[in-house]
Amino acid sequence: MIEFIHISLGYLALVSGLIVLLMKKGGRTHRFVGLIYFFSMLGLNLTAFGIYKLYDGWGFFHWMAIASLIPLLAGYFAIRHKKIEAHYYFMCWSYIGLLCATVSEIFVHIPAAETLLNKVPHIDTAFMLCLIGAGFYFLPKNQHRYVRKV
Repeated sequence: MIEFIHISLGYLALVSGLIVLLMKKGGRTHRFVGLIYFFSMLGLNLTAFGIYKLYDGWGFFHWMAIASLIPLLAGYFAIRHKKIEAHYYFMCWSYIGLLCATVSEIFVHIPAAETLLNKVPHIDTAFMLCLIGAGFYFLPKNQHRYVRKV
């Protein structure tokens, strides 16, 4: 049951996070969808602590859940203190982390992806490094579109 909740929250976070990234910033809808993203990510990370199938105990993904909470909570507190630029970066990195986690989960749980990983070693890592590299390239480049100068 906890796996179903975890997966459902993951899908909700992927969809709501994408919507927030693509929509106009600062309005009521942005705040509403952003809260959906925040709480779905919070629930996703908390439910991760109740899943032990892969490692039969505490494992790598549990540490990644803790790491995922850092930009999520930092982004939330940044906007509460009207630090728009910090909010932009933290929430974008939170979403990039979610995408990396999704890539990782795909290569662990989907047989076709596992087969690909056996044929092309470290392709999962390559995908994640591309996502991280894109973050370093595009976030500063597009900051002016999303962060208002006060």
